[in-house]
Amino acid sequence: YLHSRLPLEMQDLIKWFNADMTTIYKEAELTHLISGERRGFVTTESFGMGMDVSDIELIIQWCATCKLATLWQQFGHAVQNKELTRTVILFAEKDFFDDEQEAKNTRKRPQKS
Repeated sequence: YLHSRLPLEMQDLIKWFNADMTTIYKEAELTHLISGERRGFVTTESFGMGMDVSDIELIIQWCATCKLATLWQQFGHAVQNKELTRTVILFAEKDFFDDEQEAKNTRKRPQKS
């Protein structure tokens, strides 16, 4: 779905990447990314497993469903060279914010009569 939302001129520059892809496909696409032929990937967590790509300029994480240690590992791909500036964006569901947690806890408390 996300790929279809890209402008046509970007669809060859940003590719889908997941654990079901063949090793040949993964290696070829990784080579394209490193060479600059690809601008990026829409991936599952599988991209970070066994992939050695450093200095990624932009990481966008959709949903905070994994452990904090996993997020740090994924974000670490963006900051391996401390002399470069990189950007990491985390889109988190409202349930992860303190005010939402407090509101939820307030709703759960029994009402005193």
